[in-house]
Amino acid sequence: MPDKKTQTKVIIGLPAYNEARTIAGVVLQAKEYGDTVIVVNDGSIDNTAKIARLAGAEVVEHGKNKGYGAAIQTILAEAGRRNADILVIIDADAQHNPNEIPRLIDAVKSGSDVVIGSRESQKDVIPSYRRFGQSILAKFTNIAARQNLTDTESGFRAYSRKAIAEMELTQQGMAISAEIISEASHKGLKISEVPITVSYDEVSSSQNPVLHGLGNLSRIFFFISERRPLLFFSVIGGILLILGIISGIGVLQIYYGSNVFATGSALLCMLLMTLGMLCIFTGVILNAITKRLGK
Repeated sequence: MPDKKTQTKVIIGLPAYNEARTIAGVVLQAKEYGDTVIVVNDGSIDNTAKIARLAGAEVVEHGKNKGYGAAIQTILAEAGRRNADILVIIDADAQHNPNEIPRLIDAVKSGSDVVIGSRESQKDVIPSYRRFGQSILAKFTNIAARQNLTDTESGFRAYSRKAIAEMELTQQGMAISAEIISEASHKGLKISEVPITVSYDEVSSSQNPVLHGLGNLSRIFFFISERRPLLFFSVIGGILLILGIISGIGVLQIYYGSNVFATGSALLCMLLMTLGMLCIFTGVILNAITKRLGK
């Protein structure tokens, strides 16, 4: 158990959906490092909740499966209600090593508000398709949050009291991982990473990884458009302008080569150029509004 002399209240949170095979071991190990272990049972249809209670966790029930993001929001709300100084969230599928929880706690005590357990040093043991998807999502999350993090999708994280109180989250699914980073950056919270180990021996997913990744990416694009509208719309507008210029060059080549005016291509050129300029102007306007509102 944590040293009571430090007066630091540590809560360990586990989002769980059908994790009856692994949850007992994770809870039993996590109990060593926290005052309380809270499991949010996200509508599991197996014995996840029963086993978690037998292992010594307090269980908060979702009557139906609401999604990973909803479970994270419930854990954060419980941590705030219980006046936690530090909240550590770890996956219930035994992917992470609970014995590394002190690394994240120490980083919070050293001044960080959001600490991410980075799997970068373990990338060779991560399946290649996962590693590719994680790298793509990380690049765009970093753009949205103006950060330079190596692992934006890791579910092994720690939060300070300030982070617990100030973050306002909305995502119900896996995109909450990126939303947390974007929101923390927007709030001026200090984000850091610590290296962790990872195991995929027990990990399985019921979701199609391609569809899952594309869904997350679409939400990250939304975060970029919301937090950095000038960049987002300028890039789109620039692409449309380039396509319009290419189309226009084609019109001129056809005209000078055969003295035929390609009306359809010319109209396409005008449309692309117009849309491109509208996108750029939209970005400028939204950027001004965002700054005025302090978003």
